[in-house]
Amino acid sequence: MAQLHLTSPRGLASKVSAANAPARPAATKAGWLAMAAGAITTVFAAIGAVNSVLPAASNVGAAVLEALNVPACLSYSDRYDGTQSSFRKEGQLWREYPRGSETYSYEFKEIRRTRQEIMLWNVTPRPNVPDAASLVVHLPVCGGMAVLTEGLPERATNLQQTWPDRG
Repeated sequence: MAQLHLTSPRGLASKVSAANAPARPAATKAGWLAMAAGAITTVFAAIGAVNSVLPAASNVGAAVLEALNVPACLSYSDRYDGTQSSFRKEGQLWREYPRGSETYSYEFKEIRRTRQEIMLWNVTPRPNVPDAASLVVHLPVCGGMAVLTEGLPERATNLQQTWPDRG
């Protein structure tokens, strides 16, 4: 036996209007880009909000850079200018040039590179310097005070303010 279902006029009207509704246009590339930009903006806004509320979380950016082994200034330089001289990487060696000169004074070999510093070991003979064989220049990657270390026990001397030349 067949069953008869009676539909209320309101239910019938909603079914008819849904069937006659115009089709929605497909999502466009611009629409997806706008959604992606909105999502990225929201994520960065949330990180900023967390950083301002929780001081311990303010190192999120630094932690990401550290995990990726990227310096805080985002890149290394092959030239560091200073108040008295400049250091330039030329091939396998670094050379120190007195300020305003195009003739180098000393040569160094890069022995270590970290996110904070580039360590340069002296390879220029220096007969008047007793600890010349242990002489190392520490260049701060993002700029700051260059330091000279030498001898055993190791002694440190501030050399000059340096900054990366990215030009």
